[in-house]
Amino acid sequence: MTNKQAFQSSNDSNLITLSVISNQTSLEHAHRDIELVYVIKGQLQVKISNEQYQMSQSDILLINSNEFHSFQSDKDNLFVIIHLNYTELSSHLTQRSLVFHREINNHGYLSQEIKSTIEELLQIYIKRKQNNAELEILEKAYKLSSILTSRLLKNKEHLEFENQMSTKGQNDRLTDILEYIQVNFSEPLTLDEVASTHFISSPYLSKFFKKRTGKTFSQYLNEVRLAHAVNELTNSVKPLTRVALDNGFPNLSAFNRVFKEYYKQKPLDYRKKNTLDKVEVDSQEDNQDTRAALVELEQYLENIPKAPIQAKVETPAKEQKQIIKMGKMNAFMKYWNKLINVGYAKDLLNSDMQEQIIFLQNELGFKYARFWGIFGDDMLVEDRSEDKVSYNFTNTNKLLDFLVKNNLKPFIELGPKPKILSKTIEDSFIIQTISNKTLEEWGNIARAFLLQCVDRFGIEEVETWYFEIWRPNMNFVVPGEQGRREFLENINNNILKEPNQFEEYYKVFSMFKKIANELVPSAKVGGCGLSMNLEGDKLDLLLMQWKKEKIQPDFLSIYLYPIELETDKNHIPIRNLQSSNPNYINQKLNQVKKSLIMAEMEELELNVTEWNLSISNRNFLNDSCYKATYLVKNIIDNLAQHKINMIGYWLTSDLFSDYRDSKNFLYGGAGLLTKNGIKKPSYHAFVLLKQLGEILVSKGENYVVTKKSGDRYQLLCFNYKHFDFSYYLHPEGSMGIKQQNDIFEDTDLLDLSVEIQGIKNGKYRIKEIKLNRKHGSVLDEWLKFGGVEDMKPDEIKYLKEICIPSMNVKHNLVEDNRIELKGKLNPHEIRLFELNLLFE
Repeated sequence: MTNKQAFQSSNDSNLITLSVISNQTSLEHAHRDIELVYVIKGQLQVKISNEQYQMSQSDILLINSNEFHSFQSDKDNLFVIIHLNYTELSSHLTQRSLVFHREINNHGYLSQEIKSTIEELLQIYIKRKQNNAELEILEKAYKLSSILTSRLLKNKEHLEFENQMSTKGQNDRLTDILEYIQVNFSEPLTLDEVASTHFISSPYLSKFFKKRTGKTFSQYLNEVRLAHAVNELTNSVKPLTRVALDNGFPNLSAFNRVFKEYYKQKPLDYRKKNTLDKVEVDSQEDNQDTRAALVELEQYLENIPKAPIQAKVETPAKEQKQIIKMGKMNAFMKYWNKLINVGYAKDLLNSDMQEQIIFLQNELGFKYARFWGIFGDDMLVEDRSEDKVSYNFTNTNKLLDFLVKNNLKPFIELGPKPKILSKTIEDSFIIQTISNKTLEEWGNIARAFLLQCVDRFGIEEVETWYFEIWRPNMNFVVPGEQGRREFLENINNNILKEPNQFEEYYKVFSMFKKIANELVPSAKVGGCGLSMNLEGDKLDLLLMQWKKEKIQPDFLSIYLYPIELETDKNHIPIRNLQSSNPNYINQKLNQVKKSLIMAEMEELELNVTEWNLSISNRNFLNDSCYKATYLVKNIIDNLAQHKINMIGYWLTSDLFSDYRDSKNFLYGGAGLLTKNGIKKPSYHAFVLLKQLGEILVSKGENYVVTKKSGDRYQLLCFNYKHFDFSYYLHPEGSMGIKQQNDIFEDTDLLDLSVEIQGIKNGKYRIKEIKLNRKHGSVLDEWLKFGGVEDMKPDEIKYLKEICIPSMNVKHNLVEDNRIELKGKLNPHEIRLFELNLLFE
């Protein structure tokens, strides 16, 4: 093991210590300071606790205070380690507990900002004595600390929330004991002292500690002490005796014995192998290793831009030119406009809801309407007034009559799924529930329902319907802390029951499928509405077990929301988090595709029965132009790529989520229409997507070109912007309505030029439609209006009239079989060009 250390130096404020190192491999160690690792060249393997991180050039990683970590280094690398003084930082921030988000998106704006600041520090450090630059060093040190604390530090509320979400009882006691050891490891701790401090007996603590950690109390205490001692061996010139005593060992002999037992070498030998003289940057000592490292560092700094990255300033757009040549073209299926979620059954009997569904259907023309709760208590289906249960399908028939009359075929989700309103990923409340039933009772009501549907609508009609058998208790978060804990325990209990955790579901599914096959043989029956964010890891098991069942599904249904499940160090689920992956939908669909192939069910029809950017109905992003580009980006990304039969947007109208806290004109509902019936940008996105042809000419990162019969072409382009990393540091929906456009990676224009070659010569009519913040954004128009809560009918009518995309038409003469379409798109803008050949 070698350690060629270019230099190590601290600034006068003691706020940071910076080292540039090559070829270092270190034992597991820990320290009070917060550590930032930045790789300049080569590879570096970092282990933190039990997690491994493979770092390469320009990667950044943050290590929190007192975390056990070690380095495994390649032969040819160079990396920077910056220690932030925990005590100084805590004092400046007046926050006792400092915990940072560890991983940084190494391709995003934040990593570039941190990288730029580190490089500024290095530039000053390497020539600091010549330039008398101590003040500059101090400035850059505070700049770096400011970036990290403002963008990566978990705030007090965040830490309190995590503490509330941690499993109570024994886990709390263990956490308290481990924290006590971390704080007091340098003192002469004993088992009796720790037991007495936590009001338990020593024998109980000994057994409890070994059971919960797999280690004895003394083993764990020695590991903590050694981790801190290893850090001092390589980063200080303290005598070995002082290192031993300062880290809780009673004497040098005990330190030597424990160190050799764990690391198979003496502390002195380890120090000699891993520590060279720490040479100042301007030193003239003839140390070949140091001089080589300094030369390499100077070369690196000479090749980087000297100007720092500026924060989110709109820059001139560089033109992106795309050349599209007419060649072989393939037909594709518009999988996105076949299915729409209309909501909970009882809500669909509301006249306002029916009016909005008719309005939407007239313009967008979906084929299927998905709903649930058809056997809910509020639908008054079951009559138990006499000894024998009878059924009253009056309300269900009203609902089905309405849908069929408006050319919407029912897509019915069966089962006890309640009506849930989600304010955020973690905050939900249940509005309506469905009484529990036995398997026999479910069978009876299902048979009676299908018989009366056949009688009322005819078997030919009912056989075109879809029936989704929901798997209960796994697809939503019960509100409240206790409810969340029970929900997560339920998930964990089901995991422990593998491979039979789906057995009860298969019974329910098989029962209903048998009834449907008997009464309406051609109707599609499938399930199980698997939430890929919560249960995606169980898909392989579900399909492989299902493949063995006698009764097979007609389709697989899944839910897609960009949510990831955060777990603690023991991989126990803690909470849901918004995914930072801009390609989440595409990657999840790839996962589903692989699972179907593995289970030899690749021909099974796939329906995404719910999808959206969030499950939240209280997030103003739902009202914004960002939502429109999110929908278009993901639909185009997956166009002609996966065998998706249909994907059902969640959901039609904000009326679904109208509740006691939704008094405002806009409140972040997930609907395509506001509760007053105003079209949102997401609605306009579906209108523009509807204009696409059925033949795919070409598609790229931010555009698609399609063709309709004759010589009619459509170019749909968009300027999608993903969230800045800082967005994920705040609870969902916590950003104010006026800050909705300050949370994205950049505000750059997209200067797009698309040249279509090989089209017929002649006169073309070109219609251009723009959807952006100035044209078609109800959120921006409402804010310009004053953002008032007490909207009057004439004011709502006014917004209905102006919240539409802009449109213009021109004529172009094509003489060389090519046409070029240009546009500078603002962030979150969608633009559609429609070309129709008038005559040759």
